[in-house]
Amino acid sequence: MNLKSFLGFLITNKLIIVITVVSIVLCLFNIYGYPIYILDEARNAEAAREMLAKGDFIVPTFNNALRTDKPPLHYFFMMLGYKIFGVNAMGARFFSAIFGVLTLISTYLFVRKLKGEHIAIVTLCILFSAVFFIQEFHLSVPDPYLIFFINTALFSFLLYYKKQQSWLLVVGYFAMAMGFLTKGPIAIAIVGASIFLFLLLRKDLSFKTVIRFQPFLGLLFVVVLVLPWFYWVHEATNGVWTEGFFINHNLNRFENKMEGHGGPFIVTWAFVLLGLLPFSVFIIQAFVFAFRKYKTDTFLAFGLSVCLVVIGVFTISNTKLPNYTMPCYPFLAAILASYLIDFRTKLSKRRKLYAHISFVVLLLIGVILPVGGYIALSLEPELNHIKELSFILIIAPIGLFIAYMFFRGNAFRRSFAIVTATWVVMGVYLFGIIYPKLIEQNPVYASKEFLQNNIPVVVFKRMDSAFPFNYNRTYEVLHSVDELKEYLSKHPKVYVLSNDRKVKDDLLAVQGLSLLMEHKALFENHKTVIYQTANELVINK
Repeated sequence: MNLKSFLGFLITNKLIIVITVVSIVLCLFNIYGYPIYILDEARNAEAAREMLAKGDFIVPTFNNALRTDKPPLHYFFMMLGYKIFGVNAMGARFFSAIFGVLTLISTYLFVRKLKGEHIAIVTLCILFSAVFFIQEFHLSVPDPYLIFFINTALFSFLLYYKKQQSWLLVVGYFAMAMGFLTKGPIAIAIVGASIFLFLLLRKDLSFKTVIRFQPFLGLLFVVVLVLPWFYWVHEATNGVWTEGFFINHNLNRFENKMEGHGGPFIVTWAFVLLGLLPFSVFIIQAFVFAFRKYKTDTFLAFGLSVCLVVIGVFTISNTKLPNYTMPCYPFLAAILASYLIDFRTKLSKRRKLYAHISFVVLLLIGVILPVGGYIALSLEPELNHIKELSFILIIAPIGLFIAYMFFRGNAFRRSFAIVTATWVVMGVYLFGIIYPKLIEQNPVYASKEFLQNNIPVVVFKRMDSAFPFNYNRTYEVLHSVDELKEYLSKHPKVYVLSNDRKVKDDLLAVQGLSLLMEHKALFENHKTVIYQTANELVINK
């Protein structure tokens, strides 16, 4: 390709190039700049590290104990990341960010195909500005992969419904199978239930329509792409992984509150509002708009079906987490975009009143952010010295106030652009300045001066999950005082690591231990402690 051809390509495709560049910047920005600390990140990243270290692509472990939480696809990508970048935060998070880029670009392309350029651009701006949605692609967890595969499958099936092109079924079922290999049967459940509800809303639920989707082709993809690994891990663990994954981490997670992640049904909706801020303040109007239009608008009917299924399932689930509803965010963003464009072209007094109320709510949220951040950091002793970082968040109320002034003057495009830019910039501040400073205060980081030497370390009862990955090692875990006494009799020089809430009471019965470090976990009610068999100066943090 000569220079003239290249310049012609850039001019012709300048919008998609800009979208790609912005997506790359937002999803990859500073993913290497702060250590892995959050529990889910740490356990997933460590499981991939241990699989790579052992050369075992079948049995996932965490600290040498069988990990039954998730299927392996994200582990495979993390292992590839470690091969490219080393065993570090960049290696663990790189492909999460890449799948974020793919999610954003594919959402734009699919929505443009289905609803046109204008709605596609607004949809993408809503996702760009959704800080907590973008944050998910900065984490070494399976959700970025699941979000991409579920949305690829759903968009492909919707396009197939409209155009009847067989290759779209192939793409859809391949993506659905990959979703299964990422997080299990929830991928099939979301896709299947969304299509079912859509056909019901369209009054097109018949045996003939179902057969037209060729479900046996989907079964073939699952059998060929998913079943082998599930069979191999079942055999390698004598069925323990299978029971742990399907019973404990699927059925029990739905029926019971796990790991303290529960709450009333409204919590799920609160997560959605938080996850798609700032534009989620218009979510009520957007849903009303979609309900009024779904009979005549295929896309809105499908998007509404996806959102109702995903939010509905996790509303009745007893385990609730912010990331659970994220697979529906691209469709919810498209519904919001459709409403906002329709709002601008069909303005009425009632509509404008409701929009003003939503905007005022958003302004209040903007004011709360720096104030709440300052209070939260002030209440944490380990973070009190960096509480001034919350002042950075003042960009939110300032930007939103300017946007509101334009909104009052009916300059809706400028208002939308300013809100989007304000939250994108705020996200950059969070990922580039605030998160790194916060994470540096964690007990794992504070332990480096003690644990980066050749003295053996043993864990008493439990530890912060980030220790194995950050120190590239596994730890022997002792569960009783008698076990610890026996271990110490054989190891005269050793560190004892724990974050058990009753560890100090238990260790009163063990002579010869001195406290080296005590450090509270970030926003948790437990502390990490390190003891040593030799007498040392006590350090309290």
